[in-house]
Amino acid sequence: MASQPATLLIVDDEPQVRKLLETLLQHEGYQTLSASSGEEALQLVAQQPPDLILLDVMMPGMDGYEVASQLKGDETTAGIPIIMLSALSEQSARVSGLEAGAEEFISKPVERVELWLRVRNLLRLKERGDLASHSRELGQLQTGMNVHDLALQDLENALRQAVEREDFTVHYQPKVEIASGRLCALEALLRWERPDYGPVSPAVFVPILERLGLIVPVGRWVIEQVCQQIAEWQRGAIGAVEVSVNVSGHQLIEGDLIADIARTLAQTGVEPHWLEVELTEGSLMENTQHTIASLQRLHAMGVKISIDDFGTGYSSLAYLRRFPIDTLKIDIAFIREVTSNPQDAAITRTIIELAHSLNLRVVAEGVETQAQLAFLKEAGCDQIQGYLFSRPLPVETLERLLLER
Repeated sequence: MASQPATLLIVDDEPQVRKLLETLLQHEGYQTLSASSGEEALQLVAQQPPDLILLDVMMPGMDGYEVASQLKGDETTAGIPIIMLSALSEQSARVSGLEAGAEEFISKPVERVELWLRVRNLLRLKERGDLASHSRELGQLQTGMNVHDLALQDLENALRQAVEREDFTVHYQPKVEIASGRLCALEALLRWERPDYGPVSPAVFVPILERLGLIVPVGRWVIEQVCQQIAEWQRGAIGAVEVSVNVSGHQLIEGDLIADIARTLAQTGVEPHWLEVELTEGSLMENTQHTIASLQRLHAMGVKISIDDFGTGYSSLAYLRRFPIDTLKIDIAFIREVTSNPQDAAITRTIIELAHSLNLRVVAEGVETQAQLAFLKEAGCDQIQGYLFSRPLPVETLERLLLER
């Protein structure tokens, strides 16, 4: 006889977060319960103890720390494993979660596969009765953890020189309107070719720029390059094109992004609506009040705002209505298997429905096949970008494409 699937309790004050987590976990074969507050969670646990709890830290009323402390302080519920989910990535927040009794603490945005594996592993440990030793070992690991050095010294030095010399380039990837098949916009992408080495992936060098405190001047340089390019196209046969630029949370918090953009738009004569800034879900959750105020000022100027890599984390879902957002970009991780993986298909449909209910435009990243395009068209997605249409291109190659559109 097959064993009964495990029941997971999802505790979060935002219904969209709960819906997305339920969709993800139910497709993995788990049964789910949900609670919208800490108080409701404690009542549910008393009535129907779950096998595991996914517990958000920041909630009005009773927060996740208090819920965990109460559950772990009661003999009848102490054995239920808890995974805390939070946008608070500071070491102190993680330690507080462990002190409250949680077995795991995952910072948002959450990697789907990591969440599934942690759920699976904790349920196995619970079955074997090994949770207590796991919690002790995890606490020792978390409190003694050191930040990993992401790059060798010579790579850092090469990057510093590249910043001084403005030794970067900008490539552009087209976005296509699904309904008409028309090239409708571009995304600007930073590229770096290290001398005597060759191209270095942005996934490698951008985090190092952030860690070294160099992302603000580089980000300013990208905005200047893009606005100058839009102005040049506007004066010529191509005409003005909407371009989105990736912006780091550091530019909002440490730099003066609004002043940089306002000055550059004025200098180049580009109207604000031709520029869109893209931020990741994770960066939205850093210094939230300041971020909201900054984005509201940008939006008031007429600059568009997009959330990049959407769907890999759940934190920003809870705050979508608070941000002046125009566009959601569905992360490539979902699009890659959207025609073969029911989980990715369900999550993608959910994101599109959610976005449209909030009057947001939806862009799918990483579209490579006609089957993916057909699915997205049927699901109501607005735009795509990906190798099916074009890879990121240098300006010279891109301009030929723009003239032919």
